[in-house]
Amino acid sequence: MLGVCPRGFALLRPQIVSARTPATTCLRLVSLTHTRTLVTTSASSRLPSLSSSQTGLRTRFHTPRNGVLQLRFQSTTTNDTSKLATTNNTNSESNSSSDQPKPSILSRIFTKKGPQGTTSSFKKIVVLAKPERKPLLIAVGLLLVSSAVSLSIPFTIGRLIDFFSAPNPQIPLGLNIWQASGLLLLLFTTGAVANAGRAMLMRLSGQRIVARLRERTFSAAVRQEVEFVERGEGDVLSRLSVDTSIVGESVTNNLSDGLRAIVMSSVGLAAMFYTSPTLTLLMLAMVPPVSLGAVFYGRYLKKLSNKTQEAVGDMTKVATESLSALRTVHAFNALAQEEQKFSERVAKILVLGRKEAIASGIFFGSTGWSGNVTVLGLLGYGGTLVSQGVITVGDLTSLLLYTVYVGNGLTMLTSFFSSIMRAIGAGARVFEVLDRKPLIPLQTGIELSPDRRGLIKFEHVHFEYPTRKDAKILKDFNFEVGVGETVAIVGESGGGKSSVHSLLLRYYDPNHGRITFDGQDIREFSASSWRKIIGVVPQDPVLFSGTIAENIAFGNPDVTREEIEDAAREANCEFIWGMPQGFDTPIGRLSLSGGQRQRLAFARALLKKPAILALDEATSALDATSERRVNDAIEKILRSRQTTCLFVAHRLSTIARAEKIVVLEGGRIVESGSYRELAGREGSRFRTLMAAQLSAAAVEQEGEKESEVVEKEQGN
Repeated sequence: MLGVCPRGFALLRPQIVSARTPATTCLRLVSLTHTRTLVTTSASSRLPSLSSSQTGLRTRFHTPRNGVLQLRFQSTTTNDTSKLATTNNTNSESNSSSDQPKPSILSRIFTKKGPQGTTSSFKKIVVLAKPERKPLLIAVGLLLVSSAVSLSIPFTIGRLIDFFSAPNPQIPLGLNIWQASGLLLLLFTTGAVANAGRAMLMRLSGQRIVARLRERTFSAAVRQEVEFVERGEGDVLSRLSVDTSIVGESVTNNLSDGLRAIVMSSVGLAAMFYTSPTLTLLMLAMVPPVSLGAVFYGRYLKKLSNKTQEAVGDMTKVATESLSALRTVHAFNALAQEEQKFSERVAKILVLGRKEAIASGIFFGSTGWSGNVTVLGLLGYGGTLVSQGVITVGDLTSLLLYTVYVGNGLTMLTSFFSSIMRAIGAGARVFEVLDRKPLIPLQTGIELSPDRRGLIKFEHVHFEYPTRKDAKILKDFNFEVGVGETVAIVGESGGGKSSVHSLLLRYYDPNHGRITFDGQDIREFSASSWRKIIGVVPQDPVLFSGTIAENIAFGNPDVTREEIEDAAREANCEFIWGMPQGFDTPIGRLSLSGGQRQRLAFARALLKKPAILALDEATSALDATSERRVNDAIEKILRSRQTTCLFVAHRLSTIARAEKIVVLEGGRIVESGSYRELAGREGSRFRTLMAAQLSAAAVEQEGEKESEVVEKEQGN
């Protein structure tokens, strides 16, 4: 009886939970996949602010640089005396630590380890239930009522047995048999109604807690720096969908079951002592080993839960990559390869699930065996007491039923403990995101006026990506862009051109040096206000679910339809007017070409009326005619608004329009000048990079001249 498997103990609970929330997962998938666009357009500013505090967590995505910075300021020269003192101090510390007594087993079991210890995570999980205090208190009251009714059943059965076995039975309170039966029916109905109300209130409260937790987690995730999400996108999605469900369930359903188990165990135990203290003490002899086993099992389950959730996150990441790049997967016939990668991640989850199954089988099997042995002992010794007249048959029956109740209560407590350990493991991953302070906060700093204009200057900038510390992208990079100036950055692929844009948009901050705007370090501005003055058009624009108008107005919800249409005209998006629903056409039903997507991205950027326009191969998908029309329109707008334009391009027709061209190589600028200067300079790096296009342009010019000569001769 004691070993009954608890309700809801699923081997692969994460998959079951995630399957219940496909829409939520898809929404998070789209949003987190395009965090760069969300951050750039300042759409995250519409999200509710969080009052999170930094707990010093080191996530699997980012290691704080505080230790590195401290080392840089330490002196590199030490004398022999200081070395000796350091050595002596170290030795004394090690000796003193070795002399200290080792902690006991129990202290090691319950000691909180790490910044997200058991106690800390449990407190945070309990705090989540505060907004649902009233319905949860009502649910607890209903729980007490239903538990009281349930606990009256063994006593009632025992009295009924004694009543029917007595020679002259008498019903208490002077009731007849039908009145007593009606009273019991009313009592049991009250218990059933109370239990139904408890379940409903707990379920509704749990859903609201999960909804709030998901909103907070999503808000915290999109407010992190881009690198945090991009390095662990699948894991963030897993935390957002699976882990939040586990935590929410633990706050309501598991907590309800735990309270019910405590009430049933304690009250049942008291009733057993009242019936027969001797038999009760016999039953309690099995409690200490079962409780100790539950503690060890719970700690082991917590570790497995952490590993399982990480494995689920890794699996989600693989699925996200494969499904988002499904065309590429099909184009290269890589279905088997991707299926193999996904199967390996699933197999890893199954290995962890197998370990959990073995541990739970051993634990619940042993507790079940001990419970059955206890019942057998109670029957044997209790029968002796009945034969001696110490207790009645009804008393023994009541005591056995209370033993079952207490046993089920202890089993529920064990399940509650294991569920709480699983929730603490999942909660630690959720709170890791909630408590993490972004390295590039959105709202901290000076609010920048949208009308401000100024010189952009890169001063001795050094940069490498956090994931590739050994690869220096920019080395002592110095660069200036004047107000209203159009500058093209050219160079070989992988030379750091796009990294300049990433630094300008503060997706990352330089490792050394600084970037200034109007003489002020851009890190002094709030990231949200800085990004508001920058319009971005990437090579592969991102379009979100919604209408064409909503995509153009992305990040600018207060603009009018007239402003949206004006921006579309400026970007030469004439194809919109030819659609059946025009600007109200849903994007999801369209199969837009690359050129159309780029023109929509231009309209989105121009709608902001930015002070700075950052283009990254923004016309690569346009044909020559469309490119010329878009470039002509953009050039007029830039001149009229004094907008600074910094673009990366490989097409000579686009590069030639720039007022200044800089050639980036090896993380440094090796050449700069106008198109005429660089194209006419013998042996220039620019001519080498553009040799093929320059030759084609020369051939085209010669062809045009020959055509003009032929036309003149024919005219004569």
